[in-house]
Amino acid sequence: MENLLGLPALGLRSRWSRPPSTTPKMLNLCSNGVRGSTLLLRPTTLVRPHSASIASDPSQGCLVNNPALSRGAASTPTTLTKVEKVAKSYPRLLRCSVEKTLIPKIRVLQDFGICGSELISVITSNPLILTSVSRDSLLAKLDFLKSILGSVENVRNVVKKGKWLLYVSLTSRLQPNLELLKSYGLFDERFQKLLVNNPRYLTCETKRLQESLVRVEQLLGIPRDSAMFLYGFRVMLCLSKKRGLELKFELFKRYGWSESDVLVMAKRLPQCLLISEAKVKTRVDFFINKLGYKIGYLAAHPCLLAYSMEERILPRYAVMQVLQERNLLINPSILSVMVPSKSRFLDAYVLRFKDELPELYEAYTAKKLPELILLYRKISNSSLQDSCISSRRAS
Repeated sequence: MENLLGLPALGLRSRWSRPPSTTPKMLNLCSNGVRGSTLLLRPTTLVRPHSASIASDPSQGCLVNNPALSRGAASTPTTLTKVEKVAKSYPRLLRCSVEKTLIPKIRVLQDFGICGSELISVITSNPLILTSVSRDSLLAKLDFLKSILGSVENVRNVVKKGKWLLYVSLTSRLQPNLELLKSYGLFDERFQKLLVNNPRYLTCETKRLQESLVRVEQLLGIPRDSAMFLYGFRVMLCLSKKRGLELKFELFKRYGWSESDVLVMAKRLPQCLLISEAKVKTRVDFFINKLGYKIGYLAAHPCLLAYSMEERILPRYAVMQVLQERNLLINPSILSVMVPSKSRFLDAYVLRFKDELPELYEAYTAKKLPELILLYRKISNSSLQDSCISSRRAS
């Protein structure tokens, strides 16, 4: 009985099994083309199974011996560890009938193109779909997702990220949420990409979804026909706590912003409301206190707050300072330096002056900010942070 059910190897105690020993047991993980590979499960007492039902059906308790589970998947240590964790966390799976419960659902996933390591990943992140979702319901949800995401590849990606996506109700959660989002115009290619990256837009409670959509219009003043409405909606879901939005407004007010300034920023780039306090402090201090820009200017051009200080703002500002000191640039606007893509900035401000300043090219492409600052100070014999305020005010 022990060898047939594999109970002692899993550390499961039943009236027929010996007490778990201190020696790890081995179980066969059979797969098509990969037989005889082993799954190491530490002996840990989990729960007592319904022994009578298992005894009456020897196929029960055999999830790890299921050939369909890992068809086309190599038995790597990572795969074995995933299956081991699922077996320990959801021992109910070990009592499921392979032929009646497991294989039909696994075949639905395989027929949908979810095979091999992807299949293992989906099942280990969504183990309840094998026990709490019927085969027909699983198939209906996959078809539903394909209809809104446009491709099987997108469905595979979203299923791997959305732990509850195949578990929540299709009729009472997924479909109502989709209809609600469509009523606000949130169903285009941008939303599809957003949904693939974050499936919870479909799985959260419909009431919460409705509240977030209303708050975008009422509290942020972003109309639903605005290109920023989608991003405002994303922000509202992230700030779903009772005082989440209020705390963000208070954060900017501590640095001298008015409520109208924050609203101007939010309408233009709602994602700025998700910037951490430490980053807000650093960027506001740099642009306002060091460079002398006004709060209204930052509110009207919030992209300056969204850029990385280390990767974008400081290196580009240092390049601008060096070029100005050599009279190779005359009164450039901060936006003309910060906004261009990486390749355009490199062409316009670095490669263009490679012959005159080869050391500038070397320092910038090697991402050596200290060398850029030293180069500027060597040329100008002045401080980096104080040199460009006059030219900025003129612009």
